[in-house]
Amino acid sequence: MPRFFFEKNRLHKIHNTMHVRLYTSIFLFFTLHSCQSGDGYKDIRNFYFPLKSLDEGIVYEYKPVNNDSFPHEYWYYRSLFPGDSIFLSATFYAPNLIPKQQMTQKMTSTGMTLRDMYLYEPDSNRSDVQHQVPVKVVSDDVFPFKVRDNGGLFVYHIQWSPPQDPKASIRLIKNRQFLGDTTMIISGENVPVIRFLVKELLEYESDGVFEQTFSGEEWYAKGIGLVYYQKDISDAFQLAYELHDRYPMEELESTFRTMYDIDGEGNNSY
Repeated sequence: MPRFFFEKNRLHKIHNTMHVRLYTSIFLFFTLHSCQSGDGYKDIRNFYFPLKSLDEGIVYEYKPVNNDSFPHEYWYYRSLFPGDSIFLSATFYAPNLIPKQQMTQKMTSTGMTLRDMYLYEPDSNRSDVQHQVPVKVVSDDVFPFKVRDNGGLFVYHIQWSPPQDPKASIRLIKNRQFLGDTTMIISGENVPVIRFLVKELLEYESDGVFEQTFSGEEWYAKGIGLVYYQKDISDAFQLAYELHDRYPMEELESTFRTMYDIDGEGNNSY
């Protein structure tokens, strides 16, 4: 969790105290408003993933917070630059390092939008087979580039049908609301961070409708991207993850080969 450090120097002369307070007020004013435009909006695009430096792709590994019984999570992010457009490909890997979700985001003048998404579900009869499940994008807001303090909702809405119940419909709606700024210690450095409140609605419709709501937060660090996320599953249980490490895909591939005892040519060693 973030830590804040405050210092107060003892000053013995009244005029020195007044000068310090004046300079501190000026400094705080420009610090808080340096990223805020004249229309009252704050530009936060530099807090999203660093698209220009992800052309070779990077794995983001997240670890559970205060719960070692849960596995690490892995996301592989890679930027694509066809023509004048900028896209971000994001793939989520399960703890067994099998892909479970892949999506493509597109950068626009106002933020990142969801272009397409696919889920990968295991076959009910064969463990070595996955089904690619297309996801319908209803509302495509992923990350806004400009926000107001405690203002505006950014809606992300997708739906799909699971292969084991093709007549059913699953709908996920996420509402994100900007909460403000803070800082977080990352690799020993105090890094600027922005926070979003996240409200989720999950609906499963099949001979009736089952729905569940969740709340949580997402934190994005400047120049890094998503560094912390939490979801309140119930009043007694909270699921939270924080960024543990970043590294090239070759390192994750090496872990995969070790996990499945595969040699350098892709063959099982037994």
